[in-house]
Amino acid sequence: MKTKLLSITLMLSIPLTLGAGCAQEGGEGEGELGETGSDLGLGDQLPDDAKFDGQWGDALNCKPVPNLPRLTAPKITISLDGLTLHLTDAATGFDKVFPVGVGKIDEDAGSMTFGESLSAYPLIAYRKSDFVITPASIQPCKTWWTDPETKAKSPVFAGLPFMSWSGSYAIHGPIDNFRAPTGGNLRRGYVSHGCVRMAAADVLEVYARIKGIASVPVHVQRDPERTTAGARVDVAERWIGAECGSDADCNFTGGVCKQNKYSGRGFCTARCTTTCADRAGQPTTFCVADPDDATKGMCVPKVSAVNFECRPGDHMLASSQPRFKQTTRATVCMPGSRGWVGDRCLADGDCHGGNSCKAGFCAQPCTGFCPDEPARPWTFCASEPRLGGAVCMRQCTPMSNASECAAGTDCLPRARANQSSVIKSVCVPRAL
Repeated sequence: MKTKLLSITLMLSIPLTLGAGCAQEGGEGEGELGETGSDLGLGDQLPDDAKFDGQWGDALNCKPVPNLPRLTAPKITISLDGLTLHLTDAATGFDKVFPVGVGKIDEDAGSMTFGESLSAYPLIAYRKSDFVITPASIQPCKTWWTDPETKAKSPVFAGLPFMSWSGSYAIHGPIDNFRAPTGGNLRRGYVSHGCVRMAAADVLEVYARIKGIASVPVHVQRDPERTTAGARVDVAERWIGAECGSDADCNFTGGVCKQNKYSGRGFCTARCTTTCADRAGQPTTFCVADPDDATKGMCVPKVSAVNFECRPGDHMLASSQPRFKQTTRATVCMPGSRGWVGDRCLADGDCHGGNSCKAGFCAQPCTGFCPDEPARPWTFCASEPRLGGAVCMRQCTPMSNASECAAGTDCLPRARANQSSVIKSVCVPRAL
C-alpha cells in the first residue's frame, strides 16, 4: 500500500503522529499566549541576530499600529511556495498581496513533513488547510521568544503583532535585525521553523485591518496562488525570477519578461554582460548565457536554502552555470522540468520516475493506482486519449483555482481507470 505524504489543498486520510516540539491543535501561541503552546525554533537567522547579547536596541518597544480602516469580512490566503500572504475582503473590495518568509524545507526523510516547508506541519498533522485567527489568538505587541532547548529568552519578535493561526504557528514580524527601530528586515524565502514572517510594516497593516474581527479565515496551500484566469498572485513589486505575463510586470530597472519554454509562462530577468543587481531580502543574482540565445546574458537567481532548489519558480531547476562569457560558475535557477506527473516536458529525458513525455506532459501508464512523490500534488490513474489511454495524472483542487496545474491544462473531473465510481479532479491537457 503506498503512502501519500501530503496534498495540502486536500483533506488527508492517513494516520499521523504529532511530532515533538510543536504546539498541539488548540495550543496558545509561542509561550506568551499561554503555557499549553511551546516555542518553535526560529529557523535561519543572520549571524548578528543569533548573538542574543543583551543589547536589545528597540526590540523591547511596541511598534505603533497604523490608523487604517478595519475590514468587514477579511480572508487570508497563504501560499508556501508562492511566498505570499493575500489579504482580501469581498465586502469592501480590498485586495493586497504581501511577501512572506515561511518554514525551511524539511530534509529529514523520516519526518512527516519531509520535502515540505515546516509551515506545512499543521496541515499534515490536523489534516486540513483552513484555519482561523481570532482576537484570543492575537498578541498586538509580542517581544520575547524562549529557545525551546536552552530556555534562553530574547526579544526577537520586536514588539510587533503575533497572530496565531494554529497553535504555535503564527504570522509575525521578520526576526532579522530585530533590534532596529523599524522592527527588522524580511528575507523572502524558506527561512523559519514554521511561522510565517512578514515585513514589520506589513504585519502591522494586516493586524490593523483585522483587529477585533471575531474570526478571520486563513487558507494555507503549498502551491502558488492563482486567479481564475491562471495568473499567479504575487506582490506588486516584482524581481528577478518572478512570474510574468509581459515586460510591464517586471517593474524594475531593465526588467524584461522572458518566456520559459518548459513552463509555458514567463519569468522576469534583465539583460547583463557581467554582473546583475541584487535586492535586499531576495536571493542574490548571477549573469548567465540565455539558453535561447548564447550571445546574450540574462540575470537569474542563485540557489540557496532561501529559495530551496528553485521551488518558488514555475519549471525552474537548480543548474551549475558559468558566468556569461567567463569561467566562474554558480548554481542558479534555470528553465527546466522537475519531471514528475503533470509537469511539462519537451522530451522523454525531461521526465523521471517511470514517466515519459506525452503530449507535452510527464505521465506513465497505469491500471488503477499511481505512485506519489513527497512535496508534489497527489496523482490519479485515469483514461485520457491525448495521453495514450490510462495514465497517471496530477490531482487538482477547483476551489483553489487549480493552482497545482501547469499551464495548458484544465482541472476537470475524471473517473479512475477500471473503477468508474471513483472520480477525482485532475489536470487535463487542452486539445492542441
